[in-house]
Amino acid sequence: MKLAFRAVAENDVSLKAAAYQYYSSGLERHKAQLHQLVPWQRHQRLDSILNLLLMSMALLEFEMMAPLAADSWVPHAYGALGLLEQVGPEGCQESPFFEIFWQLRFFMSYVALSARKMSFLGSQTWMEIPFLHRGKTEFDRVIDTLLLEDHQMSKGEPLGLETSDLWQISDRDFGHERGAGFKFACLGENADFERIVRILVELRELVSACASDPSPKRQESLSAAILADCKHLMSQPSLPFNVGLQVTSAASLVAQYASDSLQKQEAERLFTD
Repeated sequence: MKLAFRAVAENDVSLKAAAYQYYSSGLERHKAQLHQLVPWQRHQRLDSILNLLLMSMALLEFEMMAPLAADSWVPHAYGALGLLEQVGPEGCQESPFFEIFWQLRFFMSYVALSARKMSFLGSQTWMEIPFLHRGKTEFDRVIDTLLLEDHQMSKGEPLGLETSDLWQISDRDFGHERGAGFKFACLGENADFERIVRILVELRELVSACASDPSPKRQESLSAAILADCKHLMSQPSLPFNVGLQVTSAASLVAQYASDSLQKQEAERLFTD
């Protein structure tokens, strides 16, 4: 992973070649280790599942940094989800499974919006039990709305969380006080935290508008707002990796759902950058 980060940051051809070799080797070893698990004993081997989960997440992040194809990280996300399901929602209450679960929710919110594919993470059990000891932040509730079944979208019902309700979110709202210092990211200013939440909410509203609102005006205003926030965040001197992922994912979704051709082109350029 360290080599992969260096290869991408320095745009070094030889480093990239070495990173891909490590990736290929790691992927083959990972497949072999998965086959060694006995399905009916998985719940008794949390240490083995944890090692496999960490490897799945490493492969996933490599594919995000240096994708071999569009959304090539998604199969790794589903593989990690399959392992996490073996742990169960109760097992995801404690570290380090909670952190992996929390991160996968974040990643799968993009899949839910881009491909309209839901997972067990959108079930009531998985939305409640892992958070029993830590509670939910406003950010977690926003992710909930992205992971829910899209019956609300088809009926044109309100999403439950409006952008205007989130302007006063504090920096502390994005952490879990009992989570041993676990935090979403540190952007330095509350305004940037609010900007990430705003992007997420407006993305859901954009997808909803495409499904239920024949007028392109709402879609155009939402697309413009999302692109403006993405540009602002991309202009920051140092952007945490997971925040950068959400920004690029947002640009990709605008390119997919925007009704205006110029906005689509702008989103595609932003995604490429």
